[in-house]
Amino acid sequence: MDEGRAGSGSAFVPAARVRVSAEAVRVGPPRPAAPERGPEPKVQAFREDDAIRMIEVVCSCGERICIRCDYT
Repeated sequence: MDEGRAGSGSAFVPAARVRVSAEAVRVGPPRPAAPERGPEPKVQAFREDDAIRMIEVVCSCGERICIRCDYT
């Protein structure tokens, strides 16, 4: 085994190959890229006097859903 080479199967790293730094270093595979996000979903309430008559939900994909409120 070659103790001076990283990745040679050795369970330790020789002191000569260690560098001390205050800089943060990521160990391991890179983080996956964050998925690109579309617009945030929107919710709007439509009132008539003191009552909510309709709730409109617009999804981030663009789909629009209207919920009619009937107080009977």
